[in-house]
Amino acid sequence: MINRNMIFPSLIIVISAIVLVIISQFAEPRFQDASVDAKFFPTAIAIIQILICIALIVQVRIKKLAANQQPIFSKMAAFGVGFLIAYAVLISVIGYLYASLVAFTAYLIFFKVKKPLFYAVAWAFVFCVYYLFGEVFYIALPEGYFY
Repeated sequence: MINRNMIFPSLIIVISAIVLVIISQFAEPRFQDASVDAKFFPTAIAIIQILICIALIVQVRIKKLAANQQPIFSKMAAFGVGFLIAYAVLISVIGYLYASLVAFTAYLIFFKVKKPLFYAVAWAFVFCVYYLFGEVFYIALPEGYFY
């Protein structure tokens, strides 16, 4: 039976395959002295998504999870889509660093996380990614309209 445990992983596999085709047309940056080119990270993420979705589909087939039917769309799925769209818009407006700090904090506040350690780890992760891309890989992250 078709349910959300089969539809969404299959959809992600198709989207990731399309993304892999689009990524292959990225131009190599000529203005950066990067150890990897612009294709590396999106390609790695798309391949990892495909592998994870295949594992999910195999798991559903083996365990026959179709017995506990869940609706295809839920409130949490709608929240996730809305959150990702808002994050993408925020990145284009204020840049990666500030948008990620705001998004991680808003996510933790939405789920009523009270432990300060979670906030510290989220912020440290954002700063580590920002440092890794900017100083190690020499790949510029989005800076937004105001910078």
